[in-house]
Amino acid sequence: MTITSLLYLGFFAAVALLHYVLPRVARPYFLLAANYAFYCYDPSNRPLALVLVGATLLTWVCGLVIGKSRSKVVRVVFLLLSIAGGVGILLYYKYWNLLADAVAGITRGSVPHLDLIAPLGLSYFTFAALSYSIDVFKKRCKVEPNLLHYAMFVSFFPTMITGPIERYPHLRPQIKKPRRFSYTRCAGGLFRILWGYTKKMVIADNLNLYTSFVYGTPDTMNGPNLLAASVLFAIQLYMDFSGCCDIALGVARILGYDLIENFNSPFESTSFSEFWTRWHISMTGWFRDYIYFPLGGSRCCMARRLMNVIIVFLVSGLWHGADWRYLMWGLACGVLCAFGRLTFGVRKAVWKYNPLYRATWCRNLIQRVFVFILFVGTLVFFASALYNADPYGVYAGLFQGWQGGIGPAWDSVRNLLHDSGIDGRMPVVLTCASLIVFAVESNGRSVARWIRTQNFALRWTLYYAAAAALLFFGAFGQSAFIYQQF
Repeated sequence: MTITSLLYLGFFAAVALLHYVLPRVARPYFLLAANYAFYCYDPSNRPLALVLVGATLLTWVCGLVIGKSRSKVVRVVFLLLSIAGGVGILLYYKYWNLLADAVAGITRGSVPHLDLIAPLGLSYFTFAALSYSIDVFKKRCKVEPNLLHYAMFVSFFPTMITGPIERYPHLRPQIKKPRRFSYTRCAGGLFRILWGYTKKMVIADNLNLYTSFVYGTPDTMNGPNLLAASVLFAIQLYMDFSGCCDIALGVARILGYDLIENFNSPFESTSFSEFWTRWHISMTGWFRDYIYFPLGGSRCCMARRLMNVIIVFLVSGLWHGADWRYLMWGLACGVLCAFGRLTFGVRKAVWKYNPLYRATWCRNLIQRVFVFILFVGTLVFFASALYNADPYGVYAGLFQGWQGGIGPAWDSVRNLLHDSGIDGRMPVVLTCASLIVFAVESNGRSVARWIRTQNFALRWTLYYAAAAALLFFGAFGQSAFIYQQF
């Protein structure tokens, strides 16, 4: 059941209706049943529900022991058991074949590959469950004695395939708090859903026609098209991921739950490190709290501090998939962040000698463009992994086919856009839609709250414009959510 399907909308509508009809005390348990119904809809995923159940039971029991025991040894043992269980599930279902190749390369032997299907939302629910055990150990979270409430948190269907990666201290009070139907909440949630579908199906899925066309056969493409596809892929990825998170947040809001925001205007960042505090915030926060800080964070010497940054990004790359290209993407991001931190003092000292930096708006513009270029450059590895291309071939191809200047290059891109299916008014629609999205979401503005503060005319203009764009320009059935595979 994909998040962009009519079946998903029908399922959500039925769940929302029944949720508010039932007595308040029964709502968390009904949502738990709905979560597992969603999880088990796909016949191939039904046997894998035991993995979700196992991860839930293991971390809950470990959390109980950690929270109740006064023995530090017992607490540490059960924390390690919880971590080993969660990491073990990830290693087996997601990284077995990668580890098999690594072991075979070292031993020069043969380690069999397994044809495994990863459980739905594996990375999301394991990270959510692990965070609970660690938070209980660190005494940042109270022990949850109610297994069903905890199971509802781990399996919450709006976050299952899209994120954000929730923390139990944030969601626990909302599970236990009785809720009433609120028109304001539902109206804001519905617009957030509509806004997400517009970003995903109007912008991201239409851009995918071109980017998949180029990255599908990069060896036959010239530099202008490879460059255009790489730039457009950055926009596509943002619209795809943030759009689906908008849908998840809107669905949760209608059900009475406020999830954490996953994006905060990342393209307005003035440094590469700042970019990653604005992009996929829940994942960045998870790695910061549970990997970066335990490694020493910023409390150690500069060399260790930079190494910690690189390690976090390597793990982040591995989280995205068992592919060396994701690992290289993480390494590239880590090295750039480390280099940025290492040279920050020097760069800040020379700013005063740059006449373009004397005006704040000009300095911010230059820095934002530079950060975007760095992001696009690293995403070549990411896009290559997604479309199974050779990233080094893409990098080499970027410098070819520029004979004749900008005019022939633009003609080449325009012709390939037409061949890929983006023709007629679609380039104008995509450009205008993207600019509107960036304008509305600027400065980390919450779309759901912002729309409710606008006057009647502007509010309903946006309602109808988003609905019309979705109806007339939505690429129905073009692609699934990119991050669903993670």
